[in-house]
Amino acid sequence: MLGPEFVGRRVAVRIRLDDPEPGRRFTDITGELIEIGAELWRVLPASGAVVTIEAAAVVAARAIPPKPTPFSEIIELERLLAATWPAPETAELGGWLLRAAEGFSLRANSVLALTAPEGGTDAAVAAVEAWYRERGLRPRVAMSGPVTKRLEGELEERGWEAEAETAVMTKALEPMAYAGEARIVHEPSPALLDQTGRGQREVAARVFGSGPDRGYAEIRRGESLAARGRGAVAGDLVAVSGIGTLPEFRRQGLGTEILHALEAWGYRAGARRAALQVETDNEAAIAMYERLGYAERYRYRYRRR
Repeated sequence: MLGPEFVGRRVAVRIRLDDPEPGRRFTDITGELIEIGAELWRVLPASGAVVTIEAAAVVAARAIPPKPTPFSEIIELERLLAATWPAPETAELGGWLLRAAEGFSLRANSVLALTAPEGGTDAAVAAVEAWYRERGLRPRVAMSGPVTKRLEGELEERGWEAEAETAVMTKALEPMAYAGEARIVHEPSPALLDQTGRGQREVAARVFGSGPDRGYAEIRRGESLAARGRGAVAGDLVAVSGIGTLPEFRRQGLGTEILHALEAWGYRAGARRAALQVETDNEAAIAMYERLGYAERYRYRYRRR
């Protein structure tokens, strides 16, 4: 039988029917386990409608391998995530999006390649190298779309190195009442930019953005910004990033508070799912997000010249 550690995993659950038809005593439900308790379980099938199950009716349950993420979902998520992290300078290149932000973050300084390049890989790579060279930046390509299997090999043959493998994790959102101490503002504060801007406050502020589709969760203790995080809404998605806590305030659950505040704000702003990106070598963060209901959808990495 399953336990709380399986929340966020794909499961198959067999349920005893209360009023079975002749010859049909059980039914099976497959989907993401989003809650498990002594009285009720909740499972999110692919149909998108959460199913609530009485724990006493569960006959058997097991974890099953994750269903491969369709390429169409990857492309949709990548486009929404790109919209929530806009680079100050962009250029179109035959279906590729070239992005530059003076070196602030890999996402805002890489090519979003979701289609095969027009004119072939040689011409596209030459144009990418020239565009980034003009800006004093190292060329990078985010390897996340369906074209990247072939492109991966082609770039490797050209000497482009792999780096920063990243997991994209998502979670279905439901109405939730948040009454914690985190407060949401709609533009990044100077203290937040100091903590997250990596010494580039002005360009970070441009990438982060402000307005009703941006939410910055803050927990303050005295004069200190003890914990913070950022949410950005695009379509039905709220992208969560930049969650962090000052060292002296860690191990108090403030990061979880920030995440819950951003999820609640995102739902109120129209989002019905949340997404976050975390490098795969950060096993502790991945384990924490899994405990909080997030499940990995796919991985990507960068190739750099």
